[in-house]
Amino acid sequence: MSRGRTAHQRLRRTAAAAVAALTLFGLGAAPAVADTGTAAPHLQSRYVAMPDGVRLAVDVYLPNGTEPGAELPTVLVTQRYWRAHVLAGQSGGTSGEAEAWNAKGYAYVVADLRGTGASFGTLTSELGADLVADSGPLSDWIAAQPWSNGRVGTTGVSYGGDTAMLATALGNHHITAAAPISYDFDPYEDLVRPGGLLIEPRLAPYALLLRILDQAGGTTCETSAQTRQLCAQVGLTGLTPRPVDGPDGPALMAAARAEHANNANLVDMAQQGVHRDYRNGPQSWTVGSVGEQTDAVEDGGVPVLTRAGWLDAGTANGVLSQFSGLSNTQDDWIGPWNHGAGWLADPFRPARPLTPAEHEQNDQRVVDFFDRYVRDGARPDGRRQVHYYTFNEDVWRTTSRWPVPGTRTRPFRLGAGNTLTEGRTGSGPAGSDLLSLDPTAGTGPLDRWNTNLSGSKVSYPDRAAVDGKLLSYTTAPLTEPARVTGNGRVTLGVTGLAGSANGALHVYLEDVAPDGRATYLTEGQLALADRAVADSGDNPDWRRLRTPRSYAATDATPFPQGRAQRVVIDLQPVSVLFRAGDRIRLTVAAANPDSFQLLPADGRAQYRIGYGGHGGESGSVLELPLVQR
Repeated sequence: MSRGRTAHQRLRRTAAAAVAALTLFGLGAAPAVADTGTAAPHLQSRYVAMPDGVRLAVDVYLPNGTEPGAELPTVLVTQRYWRAHVLAGQSGGTSGEAEAWNAKGYAYVVADLRGTGASFGTLTSELGADLVADSGPLSDWIAAQPWSNGRVGTTGVSYGGDTAMLATALGNHHITAAAPISYDFDPYEDLVRPGGLLIEPRLAPYALLLRILDQAGGTTCETSAQTRQLCAQVGLTGLTPRPVDGPDGPALMAAARAEHANNANLVDMAQQGVHRDYRNGPQSWTVGSVGEQTDAVEDGGVPVLTRAGWLDAGTANGVLSQFSGLSNTQDDWIGPWNHGAGWLADPFRPARPLTPAEHEQNDQRVVDFFDRYVRDGARPDGRRQVHYYTFNEDVWRTTSRWPVPGTRTRPFRLGAGNTLTEGRTGSGPAGSDLLSLDPTAGTGPLDRWNTNLSGSKVSYPDRAAVDGKLLSYTTAPLTEPARVTGNGRVTLGVTGLAGSANGALHVYLEDVAPDGRATYLTEGQLALADRAVADSGDNPDWRRLRTPRSYAATDATPFPQGRAQRVVIDLQPVSVLFRAGDRIRLTVAAANPDSFQLLPADGRAQYRIGYGGHGGESGSVLELPLVQR
């Protein structure tokens, strides 16, 4: 609930109102639980040494009156963006989340990751192996405490959710449950480079924020007008991480933060790591990907509860990848939420903050899950469920299979006159439409890629005017409702013209109401150099919902000009009801300047998009997963 939100989340809400992009993985901490208003917990802030000698700053919150032998279950959060912050020279207060978990009978432990906050060490890679591995010794240390029952549940929001889930691959027997919220199952495809395209416009403020966080706190805020402005906007001015307890705490923190000067920066890696097989020392896309560690996660057998929003970057795609690729006990939720589930994000309804009751409902699911596996020590029962919300219907459903039972792929072919007609082939003549890159036709400042960076609301205005600048193909009014649930796919017959050798394509699925309003539903994008499709047998289970594609440097080739090429683009998953009388629309673009790099960089490219005929390399088709009613 709102009363249980930490200063980190208050910081994020302030930033969302002033800055379009602040942090690549958000400023969230653990999900809050209902705050009962009990007395403040006991807080101990100290260093815990890792096996290699690096000392991590750790805050331990225990319910008042905790005695040795209490056998408390423990919630563990590992935080990239300071476990707590204070005004320079002052002591800090307590955490609302800690108080709420303590009220539920849990110990709450939050640590600065190595190389961050008040912890020692240098960050050699964001989501690096050494950083994630620390959750193992931390869990061992927790289990050895006289108040512990020996069981730990890892959780966190965004970056903290990433580390919570990656910890399940460690094989640590003290970690008995995980609840990663709004996390990135595969950072390359689900956030940083979906379709091989860099989310470039969102990165520069993030790089600056990391430098401020990782170096001298409040003093770094004064190094330039830009840093002063950013610190003021996000509420960092004059703040430092919380020192550990004792008179030496500030000096130890200063010594620790001196080791952060050479921290790796994910922005540098994002720009240099064009391809999925990129490696630079300890930096690689595979190290921080749960998808690349599915065998270890399955061997650990840790039950997982996760929550994501349909319109939160690619986190919903990640949840379905997790469900498809992991046999672990799972309770997965995909709803109408922004990043962190602070806002309602339903394209058919106005954005609004979630109510206290809605927050409490989401939070209680985590508590109930941890009660079962962390407090009571139940064995995983193998149950795997996805609970999902359908746009334009306001209905929740639960399934143990994905695609959901009754799903049939329905093709719609692109045709002359910007039509979209059911069926894979037709009798109309073949032709093509000219598509020119328009550097002004984007998805707006509050799209799905912004919320993961800022925690702000998701809001898409009427797309009708933007569609007029692009290529749109629209069905006749539907004679009966149609429910789409899952991952759609677009196959385009594309002929490259001027500037297309290093180009990109974006596609949007939209609902067109009888009054002409065009509502954004989902999208897909592809750097055309990465268009090569592999054999379906090469796709691991966690990627089986996506087109087999390596994104490897060895498979990247310039897009040829003058002859039609078959280009397949996956849509981000969605669940939506098209009502009778509505129309289905597919819009094709060559750029989304609000969230993605321009390819080519000069913003000049043209293509011809083929339609009609009997398919082949020049025809184009939209495939949607329709669920039989």
